[in-house]
Amino acid sequence: MESTAPEPAHVTPPEPHRLRGWLAVALAGVLIGGAAGVTVWRTSATRSPAPAEVVTPVTAQELLAGLPGRLLPPANPTALPTDRAVGRGALLYQIDDTNGFDAAAGAFPERPMYLVTASGEQFGVGMAPTVGESRHMLSPDGRWLVQRRDGQWRLRDLTGITERAVPPGYALRQWSTDGQALLLSQPSGAVEMYTAFTLPGGELRPLALRGTPNRRMLPFLDGREIVSAEFNLGPNARPHQQLTIAIHDADGRTARAVSLPTTQEVSPGDIRNALAPLVRGGGNPPAVWALVIGQEGKVLTGQPEGTRATTPNTLVGVDLRSGRPAGRIELVTSRGDEGEYFLGLAGTEVLLQRWTADGSELVAVDPATARRRVLTSLPELARLTVPGE
Repeated sequence: MESTAPEPAHVTPPEPHRLRGWLAVALAGVLIGGAAGVTVWRTSATRSPAPAEVVTPVTAQELLAGLPGRLLPPANPTALPTDRAVGRGALLYQIDDTNGFDAAAGAFPERPMYLVTASGEQFGVGMAPTVGESRHMLSPDGRWLVQRRDGQWRLRDLTGITERAVPPGYALRQWSTDGQALLLSQPSGAVEMYTAFTLPGGELRPLALRGTPNRRMLPFLDGREIVSAEFNLGPNARPHQQLTIAIHDADGRTARAVSLPTTQEVSPGDIRNALAPLVRGGGNPPAVWALVIGQEGKVLTGQPEGTRATTPNTLVGVDLRSGRPAGRIELVTSRGDEGEYFLGLAGTEVLLQRWTADGSELVAVDPATARRRVLTSLPELARLTVPGE
């Protein structure tokens, strides 16, 4: 969740004729690791009244259950109130600007960002650029809204009015899977140091584990274990055929590993053997999912004669507790005005943004059956941030 992460936390549906090129660009990026600092500090906070009556969700699946059938930005958005609770957040979104880059200003335009709560209410939470640094994020349990204001990261408890400030000099790396801590990083020479920013109190807990530039941070399991992977693309930027995932005790005392193989036969003659730099972790039970790109220009077995060759894309996952496969999901390949993009995880489900000739949708996929269910239809050019991302 670190603001300079290679894969976008938000997703912008392109114009139909540009979809294929956009998806290719979305898979590129410089992959970085993370770590965090060494100072013990308790942050200050505003006093919070008794928490509002909210249903405590078990998983992010419950957060998304109250979304309206069609999500539209409010005509007269209400600013997020500072004097009362609004309930847990389900997602964040903004509508992209079709004019794109402003050459005169030398920047991408800023657009309003909207918070949608688990009960379906919407609030304005400020402005944010449509491309680049993320300024707004939600914890996996929807309780905490992260905003960057006046050059500092601030966390608002949406079930109350408490606000915490992350000390200056720290970068945000990853939410813990239980939403009870943030993994922060601070450079220290050639390595980075980790610190856990624990909630709701806002204490900083230095961690012994160190990061290196090539180590990519993945889930922060319940604030106790750090999941990471070495992610060098290698000569000629060729992706991995297998990803080894290390799971360390947050204080560096123990380690175990699981493997995510990406050479798999889908149908005769169709071997998927390239791991793209789009990897996310989390969910319940926790898992790591990665995008696998197939052979370019391949026509899958069983397709009608004359079917255009495409580059098939598949999501493959591994259960971090057992090391067993978490499933596989065949994505709708970019073709004309159709396509699917990997957004994140909600409980046991995988979240996708899907484009069709009629618009776009937020979709949840059951990895066991690959069955899709539409959570809500989306405005044109909507860019989403789901809990935990």
